Amino acid sequence: MTDPGLEPWSEDRSARERVRVIATTLTQPRSVEWVRKEADVSSWQTAKDELEMLVEFGQVHATDGDDGHTKYAPNYQRRYFDELAELINEHTRDELREEVAAIQETIEEWRSEFAVESRDELEATLTDDSLSSEAIRERNRVLRQWERSEDNKRLLKHALELYDDAQSRYPEETDPSDASVSIS
Repeated sequence: MTDPGLEPWSEDRSARERVRVIATTLTQPRSVEWVRKEADVSSWQTAKDELEMLVEFGQVHATDGDDGHTKYAPNYQRRYFDELAELINEHTRDELREEVAAIQETIEEWRSEFAVESRDELEATLTDDSLSSEAIRERNRVLRQWERSEDNKRLLKHALELYDDAQSRYPEETDPSDASVSIS
């Protein structure tokens, strides 16, 4: 049973808006039909037209599918640059630096806890016969978090490197001093 106070995500959106929401959150290549069904759109042509428009504007990529039909895939490069812009526009340089320090502190805790120097070393311990299945699962969980942390740290590094240039391009649009969005 759904909460009566929550409306379905698609209730106040047009068919084209629903296609855009689905298409811009893809994690793998999908067909027009798949997107049409997920977006709850009755017209295949409406879904196709909207997907083609998203390709034209660089929001998604059109690729050849194994079945010979066009599939629509995420534009990871665009997403990365959008994330960079969001970090730069919504956070101060000091906030970004503090987040790098917090990530590094977490990585140092994992190094100490598991007596390793790197994520690769931690991964190599997974085949240790003395570990219980629960200990292996915990290490797998930490490995996934460690990988995400390294990715976030790299993104923050790029945001800091581009910070001044990006701020100087559109200074009137950014006021990071009143940012309240969490980085993590």
